[in-house]
Amino acid sequence: MQALQSLTELFSHHVTEAKSLDVWAEDGELLCTQGSIVDGFEIAYTVNINMTAVDVKPHILMMHLVSWLNKYDVQRDEKGLLPPSFATELLDKGLCDIKLKVDIQESYSLNENAQGNWKQEDTRYECVSEFAKAAIETELPPLKYIGGNDGDFPSCS
Repeated sequence: MQALQSLTELFSHHVTEAKSLDVWAEDGELLCTQGSIVDGFEIAYTVNINMTAVDVKPHILMMHLVSWLNKYDVQRDEKGLLPPSFATELLDKGLCDIKLKVDIQESYSLNENAQGNWKQEDTRYECVSEFAKAAIETELPPLKYIGGNDGDFPSCS
């Protein structure tokens, strides 16, 4: 549940202190195929983020969430995830209570590893989250064209 940990770190380090923050997962589902060999699975869950009496404007908070989604969860539409939802109560002295709900779907795969914690057919594997920061086009190395031999492909006419 790396996304849950990442969201917890985002809000506790950049938005508010831990005493004003509760983050947890609920409505979790295990998505997998049935068979004699396990090669991975997915988990889907809702992250609940409750902030109490925080000194942050709701629209500023949303920018933090949008930035996180753009870095870590760019394929939400392909996964069929609903947009994040929120509720806000404006309090005295510019403070507010904010509740966010973010649907997440994380993939896990099995990588061969001699010290792994899962064994099937005499091979040990470790279960690894595929949660990672999305590639940013400007940070990628340039695409190199490697020429082939003439006649490798049919001519376009």
